[in-house]
Amino acid sequence: MTTDEIISSPSTVLLLPGADTWDDPRHKPIIEKATELLECGATVAAICGDTTALAESGVFDERIHTSNSLEYLKMVCPNYKGESYYRDVKAVSDNNLITASSAGGLLFARIILAKIEVFSENPLEAWYNYFNTGDPKYFYILMDTLTY
Repeated sequence: MTTDEIISSPSTVLLLPGADTWDDPRHKPIIEKATELLECGATVAAICGDTTALAESGVFDERIHTSNSLEYLKMVCPNYKGESYYRDVKAVSDNNLITASSAGGLLFARIILAKIEVFSENPLEAWYNYFNTGDPKYFYILMDTLTY
């Protein structure tokens, strides 16, 4: 799929995977599309290294966000101006922008699943608790909450 084929709609969800290659100019079209999607109310979720491309492009200038650290963003993103919106947490959501550090993968997934309403609250909590703790009791709670 090309960026031109991505529909700009509030129901669109764009997941940007982490990597250390987001400063490559070939990624500019997808960052521009992410900006367009955020402006139309679509959901954009970014984790780890791709948060730098969003920071550098100005997406974080007026939106709550996180990354691997504030110092990291300031070091690798000379145009970053969103310091006052930075939150030192593993993952955070600001309406339709979801961001996470490299350590926040599970919480990132939980926030995305909640946003797109894959589970209702009880199954989502059981799912999160199971994968967060590995305690089998949460697996059985999860299975009990699912309907087939």
